[in-house]
Amino acid sequence: MNKLLFLLTLCMMTASAMAQQEYKLTVPAKEKTIYTDHFNLGGSNPAGHTIGFNSFYMTVDGKPYIPIMGEIHFSRLPHEYWEEAILKMKSGGINVISTYVFWSIHEEKEGVFDWSGDRDLRHFLELCKKHNLNVLVRIGPFCHGEIRNGGIPDWIYGRPFEVRSNDEGYLFYAKRLYHNIAEQLKGLYYKDGGTIIGIQLENELQHSAAPWAISYPGQEKEMTVANYDADITKIGVSVQDKRTAYAQLGSEHLATLKKMAIEEGMIAPLYTVTGWGMAAILENETIPVGAAYPYPFWADPSKSNFFLFKDVQLNPDYGPVRYDGEKYPAYCAEMGVGAQIIYERRPGVLPEAAEALMVRTLGSGANGIGYYMYHGGLTPQTNDGIFFSDEPMGIPKISYDYQAPLGEYGKTFDSYYLLRLIHLFTENFGDKLAPMGLILPDTNSEIKPDDKETLRYSVRSNGDAGFVFMNNFQDHDERLDQSVQGLSIQLADELIQFPAFVLKKDESVILPFNMDVNFAKLNYATVQPLAIEKIAGIKHYFFFAIDGFTPEYVFEKSTVKKISGKKSEKQGKIHVTPTVGFSGSFSLTDSNGEEIVITTLTRQQALGFNQLNNTICITDAVLMDYDENIQLQSRSNTFSVTIPSDIKPDFTEYSETSKKEGQFTTYTVVVPSVNIPCDYIKVNDQRYTFKMDKKEFTENLSDIILDIDYTGDVAFAFIDGKMINDHFYYGKNWQIGLKSYADDLSAKGMYFYFKPMKSDASFLVDLDKDKIPDFSNGPVCNVRSMKLIPEYKIDFTLK
Repeated sequence: MNKLLFLLTLCMMTASAMAQQEYKLTVPAKEKTIYTDHFNLGGSNPAGHTIGFNSFYMTVDGKPYIPIMGEIHFSRLPHEYWEEAILKMKSGGINVISTYVFWSIHEEKEGVFDWSGDRDLRHFLELCKKHNLNVLVRIGPFCHGEIRNGGIPDWIYGRPFEVRSNDEGYLFYAKRLYHNIAEQLKGLYYKDGGTIIGIQLENELQHSAAPWAISYPGQEKEMTVANYDADITKIGVSVQDKRTAYAQLGSEHLATLKKMAIEEGMIAPLYTVTGWGMAAILENETIPVGAAYPYPFWADPSKSNFFLFKDVQLNPDYGPVRYDGEKYPAYCAEMGVGAQIIYERRPGVLPEAAEALMVRTLGSGANGIGYYMYHGGLTPQTNDGIFFSDEPMGIPKISYDYQAPLGEYGKTFDSYYLLRLIHLFTENFGDKLAPMGLILPDTNSEIKPDDKETLRYSVRSNGDAGFVFMNNFQDHDERLDQSVQGLSIQLADELIQFPAFVLKKDESVILPFNMDVNFAKLNYATVQPLAIEKIAGIKHYFFFAIDGFTPEYVFEKSTVKKISGKKSEKQGKIHVTPTVGFSGSFSLTDSNGEEIVITTLTRQQALGFNQLNNTICITDAVLMDYDENIQLQSRSNTFSVTIPSDIKPDFTEYSETSKKEGQFTTYTVVVPSVNIPCDYIKVNDQRYTFKMDKKEFTENLSDIILDIDYTGDVAFAFIDGKMINDHFYYGKNWQIGLKSYADDLSAKGMYFYFKPMKSDASFLVDLDKDKIPDFSNGPVCNVRSMKLIPEYKIDFTLK
C-alpha cells in the first residue's frame, strides 16, 4: 500500500510539473538608477584607454563592460605549463585572471624571499600581458586558499602581536611583504601599459580565517585572526549572524593596507575586498565582491538558494553585509562552479550546476562574475618538505583539483564548455546587458528550492529591450521538465509574447527581446545569443538552438528591407524559422541598407565555439591560440575544425579532408592513434607500482593521462619516495597527467598506496548511491584497473 501511494504521489507531482502554465511580467518604463563619481577608483593607460566604475557596472573607454574573472594559482602549477594554462583560460572566455600571492610560499624563512621557478610571479604576469589578459592580484597578507595558516608564515605565530590588525609589529612584516610583491609587479600595471587592473586587499577580513597549523590532535582550532575577531570568525563562506563591536578596526586595517600598497607603487584602477558575511570593507575605496558555493565542503549537504533569482545587488548572497548594495556593482567573484573535497566531506559538482549558477547570477543583476577555482593545481611543499596545504582543515596534502573547469593537470571538465556559452554572450552583448536593470516576476518571491513547478525566470531590461533568463536546475535535487504555455513581457507600449516551450530539467536559457541586430529590430527569438563576428567583411550573428524550444526569429518588419530563409508575415512582424546547423544561415538587409548574416548552431556546435581575432573556429578539441599558430588538444585522434570558408587553414604537417557547408568549411584531420600498454604491477590489494618509458611521449601527444578506476578512502602517488599527488575518493576515477613526470617515470617509476573505505565514513553522505560499496565483508579497497589515455595534439595556422 505504501508503495502504491508513493507511485500515485509521484505521478501527481509529475503531472503537476508538466501542467501548462502562462507567465507574464511587466517592465517599468523607468530605467535603473545609477550613481556616479563616488568612487576613488578608475584609471587610464599610456595609450589613452580608460577604466571606470559606477554603482552598477565597469566601463572600458566609457563603454559598459562585464569582467569574467578566473582564479588560478601560479604557485600551484609547474611554470613550464603556465602559458598553456593561460591560453586555455583565454579560450574558455576568461578576460581577467585572478591569482593569490601566498606570503608563506615566498617567505618561508623570515627575510628571505623566493620568486624563482614555480614562484616567479613576475614571469606569470608577463605571460598574461603577452596574451592580453588583464590581471587582478590578490596580495593578502592573509589569503587562505586552503594554504597552511591561510598563507601567513609559521614564523609569524611566534611573534607577540595580533595578526590581521593594525598592530605595528604585524604591519612591519606586512609592509615588507608588500614591498617585495611590488618589486615583482613593477612596470606591469595598467597605468604603465600593463595588464594589472586590480588589487585585492586581504581576504574575508572579520569574516573567515584558517586554523593555525601549529596545533595538537583534539585541540580546538586556533584561527588566524586578531583576538578581538575570534568570536565572529567563520570557517568557509557563510552567513554571519553575529555583529562585531570592532567593525571600525576592520575598516581601519583595510585603509592602512591600501595606503601601504599605494606607497609601494601598487596602483591600479580597481581595488577589491571580499564583502560577504559582514566582512570588513573600505567605503568608496574598494569594491566588495560576492560569492556563491552550492556544494561547500564546510557545510552539510542541503538545497541552496543559489539557483533562485533575486536582486544580488541589493540583497547579496551570504547577507547581511556591511555596505549599501545600491552604491556598488554586484561583482560575484567567487562562484563555486567546482568544489574542493576534504577528508570528511566530498561533494561532487554537476557541470550543469555551473551554467545554471551563472545564468541565475547574471539574471539577478550581477555585472561581474568570477570563479574560484577556474583552474585547479597541485599544492607545493616547503623546501624542508612540509606540506603547504591546510592540513587541519582536512585538505589533500597536494591535490587542489577543485573540480574546476580546468583541473589540476589542465584537463577540461564539462563545465569549461558550458560556461563558455555564458562568456561569449557577455563578451559580445555585455555592453547592452550591463546597464539593464532587473525585474523579477511576482511568482519569484514564493519559490523555494524544492519547488519543481514554478518557472524560475527573471528579466533585465532598459525599458525597451532586454533578456529573459531561466533555469531549471537545483543542487541536491532531481528536477522535472516544465511545460510553459506562454511567457509575456509587457513593455510601456508593446507586449512581447514568447510562444509555448518546454524548459527541460537541468537546462538554463537566455532569450533576447527587442535586440538590435545591426539596424534591424529582433522582436524576440527562441534561440540563445552567442556571438558577433565579421566574416568576409559582413557582420555575422550566431545563436544556438535550445532543446524544448522551436527555433524562431521575429523581426519588426519596418526595420528590415529584405530577408532570406523560410519566413512568414503576421501583424507587422516577420517570422523566420531557421534551419539549424552550418548550412542554415540566412541573410537580411536592415533598414540602413546593410547586409548581415545569422547562423543558428546546434547546442553541441555552440559548445565548441571559439572566437579568435577576427574569425571563429568551432571544434570539440581544446584550442590554444599562440598568435603564430593554433594548437588543439583532444583525447580523440580525429580532429574536426569548422571555420569560415574565406579563411584557409594550413595543415601542412597533416592530411585532411574537407566539407563545405554554407559559408563554412569543416576540416577533418586524423593523426596516427597510439595504444600505450599500462605497465603496472599489483604488489598487494593496497600497493601498486607503475612504469612508463619516456619514448611514449611522441610528437603528436600533448600528454598521457593515467586513469585509475578504484574504490577506496584515500590514495597516494609517489616517485622515489616523494609524494607527487594524493586523491580522496568521491566516486570518479583518479586521473594523473604524466608529462610533468616523464623523466622520472622511465628511471624510477611510480608507486601507489590505497587506503580502504570504511562503512562509517563521514563522506558517504556525499556519494551517489551507486558509488557506495557493499561493506558486508568489511572495509573496501578495490583497484579495478589502470589504463593510459593518450591526449593528441595538432598545430596549424590560419591564412
